[in-house]
Amino acid sequence: MTPAMFTSITPSITLSFIVTGLLAQQGRADVPLYGQCGYLEGVPWGGETQCVAGAVCTRLGAYYAQCLPATSGTTTNTPSPTPPITTTTATSPTASTQAAPIIVLPLGDSITWGIGSSDGNSYRKELKEELLKDSVTIDYIGTLKNGNMEDNDNQGHSGATIIQISGYAETALKQQPEVGQVFNSYTDRCWVNNIALHCKVVTLMAGTNDIGQNQDLANAPTRLTTLVDKILTASPNATVLVASANVDSYNARLEAAIKAKISAGQHVVWVSMSALTNSDLSDGIHPGAGGYIKMGAAWHAGWVSAKAKGWIR
Repeated sequence: MTPAMFTSITPSITLSFIVTGLLAQQGRADVPLYGQCGYLEGVPWGGETQCVAGAVCTRLGAYYAQCLPATSGTTTNTPSPTPPITTTTATSPTASTQAAPIIVLPLGDSITWGIGSSDGNSYRKELKEELLKDSVTIDYIGTLKNGNMEDNDNQGHSGATIIQISGYAETALKQQPEVGQVFNSYTDRCWVNNIALHCKVVTLMAGTNDIGQNQDLANAPTRLTTLVDKILTASPNATVLVASANVDSYNARLEAAIKAKISAGQHVVWVSMSALTNSDLSDGIHPGAGGYIKMGAAWHAGWVSAKAKGWIR
């Protein structure tokens, strides 16, 4: 091509190419640290593939690739319609290596949702941060979102009783994608491509509204243990962390029922919230910021207990 031919290109066409490229770049959102950046076995990945600075897209299994902190053993990939996924080459997995985020369903009422907390994050943010200190990454699931944290999925329904929470749980525990539908992340649901992946941990706090509404309190602990059975039937490999409420008589009977399940071999952990006092409540019912921090610490202690028993890996 001669120089004259170069000069014959219409300026508007050249400008069009530039604008198109800029718009395409603006439309791309880099995947955050620990977010999914590709891979569903046998299915082309349609989501974003470029990780944020300092992270690299790393294949962790047949169904998942995640943006992990860049190390000398990883190399970055470049986005493409069917992107290649990097693998670690300088290091080998150890017993403590976590293959993918552990799926967690926060299940309960307005406390799980986050009423009383200025940021809406409830105990969920504190628990996630405490686990990160243990090098454990989790991914919350649920049909609701609340809080300014990025991973703000939950199943906390304000004013819900145990029976109502049991109904809401069915969606989160059993929701199955439509045939041919592909989720952006296999951790977004307990299912992907019609294969059950089952939630790994459920943090369950329920009964406060049964107590507040004086709904058949004598049988409230039985209703809650029935809900635990329902969870374990839907997700047989799950571990259920069950929190105490704010009435001693209810807690005593519920704790006894939970300990009976533990003795029977079920993966259930009793999590006492007795560290909370009235001064930790924002309105006499819901925790304030300090109360939610204490709750997060209590959930973390329950998690550590379950992990020590080999229930959470």
